[in-house]
Amino acid sequence: SAKNFYKKSANCQIKNSYLENLKTQIAGIDGRISRQFMPLAVDSLDSALSGGLALGRVHMMCGMMQAHGAVSGFVTALLMRLVAHLSAVGTSAGPIVWCPASSLGGAGMLYGHGLAALGLDPARLLIVDTPHPSHRMAALDDIARTDGLTAVVAEYDGMQKSSDYWMRLMRRIQLAAESSQVTVFLLGAPLAANGCETVWHIAPTNIASVDKMPDHISDNRPHRSFTSPSQSWEPGWQITLKRARGGYPFQGHIGWEAWSGQFIELTAIRHNHASEQMLFDRTPAPLPPTRQSLTANQAMPQAV
Repeated sequence: SAKNFYKKSANCQIKNSYLENLKTQIAGIDGRISRQFMPLAVDSLDSALSGGLALGRVHMMCGMMQAHGAVSGFVTALLMRLVAHLSAVGTSAGPIVWCPASSLGGAGMLYGHGLAALGLDPARLLIVDTPHPSHRMAALDDIARTDGLTAVVAEYDGMQKSSDYWMRLMRRIQLAAESSQVTVFLLGAPLAANGCETVWHIAPTNIASVDKMPDHISDNRPHRSFTSPSQSWEPGWQITLKRARGGYPFQGHIGWEAWSGQFIELTAIRHNHASEQMLFDRTPAPLPPTRQSLTANQAMPQAV
């Protein structure tokens, strides 16, 4: 009857309202409501991150720091994106604290002129040069609690600690970042550590990025100081998002579009195998009929 129908409908509304209220309470306990996200402009990656990179949280960026600079380069691009994002939302960007590893455990000291050429103002950086990794991590706990910072980058390579040590350290840094709303990036070799907002693995990619500036974009861009196309920075990375709180794993190839200051998703270029064969096959091509009567002792042209 109509009376039973309306009664069931009212019960469903009460149940849905109760479930939504319960979800809100759980999200508040888990800290998901207060999270702010920075979209990375790559739809598939932003979807895996549940809307973008969570700010005021700890993110672990793993990779072979001594073999290549892919991890440092990707984090540098993230920092440039973060400064631009804060400016777009009307928030003034503060200093960036970078704690590099020793020359034996990391990628080396940052080069100010190189950072300026990429678009990251080196005057914004505060370098904490502490060669001992344990002292570096102890300082990170206090640095992450400092208000007014844009981000903190710490290289932990060279540390040999137990999983219990890392779990307690991650918990302290995560609480510090949440209280100060400072985004923390941990750089180094892969670790079996829990407690981070996201865990990434960064490696170089063999897929080339194409940085084509549209004709309507002026060459007077504030974040670029290159004088020739050969000096442009067109990096690409093989990204593996191993773990993301509230999201799901992701794997793909990401590049940096220098003229727009945004990440782009790279796709493999389908090569023409016939042209590749012509390029690498050095077998002399057949002679035309008029040349086939040459004697064996005559010099034959060589393919170059």
